[in-house]
Amino acid sequence: MKRGLLGFALALILSACATITYAHHGTAGYDMDKTITVKGKVTQIDWINPHCVIYIDSKAASGDIDHWVLELGAPQHMVRSGWSKNSVKVGDNIEAETHPAKNGATVGTTGMQSSVLKVVVNGVPLTTK
Repeated sequence: MKRGLLGFALALILSACATITYAHHGTAGYDMDKTITVKGKVTQIDWINPHCVIYIDSKAASGDIDHWVLELGAPQHMVRSGWSKNSVKVGDNIEAETHPAKNGATVGTTGMQSSVLKVVVNGVPLTTK
């Protein structure tokens, strides 16, 4: 009986771990062969796991405002790259390279576990170790 209960508990734990791993995405939705620059004003920043996220209002060629969402690495990866939670603040002017979404959405990935693309805040480049 104990062995059966232990087996069930182990199966339950492994199942939960598999679900968490499956839920985490990769870069398949981004055009990793293309890099664009998004310029605008920071409207929000989330310095939380699993990814830091910068929200930017950027003026499009048409004059309309595009609302960009740039995904970065996890906070601990950003710290290793030389960033802090105060590196980017709401209201900052930002110029950020990003790999855009393949489907044309105003979403991009700018930082990953091992690297960060060029980001300039208020005219000052941030580290991109």
